Amino acid sequence: MKFAHLADTHLGRQKDEKLRSIEKKVFQNTIDEILKNQVDFVLIAGDFFDINIPNMETQKLAFEQFKKIKDRDIPIYVIYGSHDSSPNSTAAIDLLDSGGFFTKITIAESEEGKINLSFFVDPKTGAKITGLPGLKSSRDITYYEQLDRNSLESEDGFKIFMFHGGINEMIKENMPGADFMPLSYLPKNFDYYAGGHMHKFSDESYPDYTHVVYPGTLFSGYHMDFVDNANGQKRGFVLVEFEKNIEKVKFIEIPNIEYLLIEIDAKNKKSTSVDAELRIKIKESEVKDKLVIINVKGELSEGKTTEIDFSEIKDGLIQQEALSVLINRNQFSSREYTITSSKGANKEEIETNIFTENIGQLALEEKKLLGNSGVSMAKSLLKEIGQPKLDNEKEREYEERVDSEAIEILEIDMDDS
Repeated sequence: MKFAHLADTHLGRQKDEKLRSIEKKVFQNTIDEILKNQVDFVLIAGDFFDINIPNMETQKLAFEQFKKIKDRDIPIYVIYGSHDSSPNSTAAIDLLDSGGFFTKITIAESEEGKINLSFFVDPKTGAKITGLPGLKSSRDITYYEQLDRNSLESEDGFKIFMFHGGINEMIKENMPGADFMPLSYLPKNFDYYAGGHMHKFSDESYPDYTHVVYPGTLFSGYHMDFVDNANGQKRGFVLVEFEKNIEKVKFIEIPNIEYLLIEIDAKNKKSTSVDAELRIKIKESEVKDKLVIINVKGELSEGKTTEIDFSEIKDGLIQQEALSVLINRNQFSSREYTITSSKGANKEEIETNIFTENIGQLALEEKKLLGNSGVSMAKSLLKEIGQPKLDNEKEREYEERVDSEAIEILEIDMDDS
């Protein structure tokens, strides 16, 4: 008997058209591979979608691919992840569940402060499946603290526990430290622990906990995933063979694209030196049909970060037929411009004082961006970009609305640009 285990597909994550096409193709190839292996059922351990209500294109893709599995009468068992759940509204996961495309593993009502879970028995294999969903900001921790473990641990038969959260004992390099919990939070004596949330494949066993497994992301949920891909991280899903016990856990790789990673350490260098180093590395590299990732970090000894024209560099790479270009300069700074802190009686006064203190450091030709008018514009822009999404507003609609209002505040004429 066999089952497939995948998680963290983050479908709908990619906004770039070419990367969105790759994301779609990788998911299609995954479903085809699952069907080719003639599995008895499929587990999806959270973060299937990147947001609770993705755009219609993403939902259509999910329905089309899941129908191929449904037509083979292969059950799919799913839990919420922190991305595809919503405490206040119906999520796309709920639509797939109500449409009979899969079974959503849900928690039972709590009794006297305890959470009691029921097992879903797979009709073909007899495997007993239960689990807990993942919630944002570690709010699911209370589930584990209130969980009635005795009934779960004493249940006989082949058992699978699905969960979405990081395990402290399994932390590896380049993994964010949020939303992690000790292994002891999981109930003991299960044959397989189908995890989600940690984006790298891992299969570990401990006393009382055999096969705690994460398949990792299929393509990418975050920028760091792309960096890991460029450094050789394999992506795919897990295929598990079992009878009374686990016989084999096999990682099935699903290839995606080629990458080029260019990393620049700007520490104690001039801006002109960093610019020259970056352009030399690009010139020496083959970029065609590759996702080019540029990471620049460190504090310049001389010059400003704005003296490196990243937009022009990106345009040049696209002209050389790079598939797409991602530039990360979050840790790139200059000694010639540092934020001066300020105090105030309230939030608005602190914001005003900080902008007033720091705006004078900027060498700008547009006079409206300086002085009192610049401070006023900066405060309006800060307020605008900090507004929340509206109920049921799609990610792209939200971004377009904020962009439009920000452009109006900055008095940019898009027709002339």
